[in-house]
Amino acid sequence: MKLDQKSRKKALLLLSVIFLAMLIPIKIQQKDGTIQYKAVFYSVTDFHQPASQNYRLGTIQGRKIRVLFWNVYDTTEFIPDDIEHVLSPAE
Repeated sequence: MKLDQKSRKKALLLLSVIFLAMLIPIKIQQKDGTIQYKAVFYSVTDFHQPASQNYRLGTIQGRKIRVLFWNVYDTTEFIPDDIEHVLSPAE
């Protein structure tokens, strides 16, 4: 089956439109303040999550960028609150 020139152009235009539509992100805002922009090929996440680490309360802040299945950029870090040892270990 051979396509003529008009059909090839239409098919190429359709594929280009579909590819560009896959690059448009959708904004997802979570209740904890984290904002995520997701598209088919990539995602960008701005973290602002409450968390606990080593019996201390704080927040995880930063940005993570994923392309397909790989992390290409990650600056997330745990920032503790000023209160020391809010959660105490079982003694």
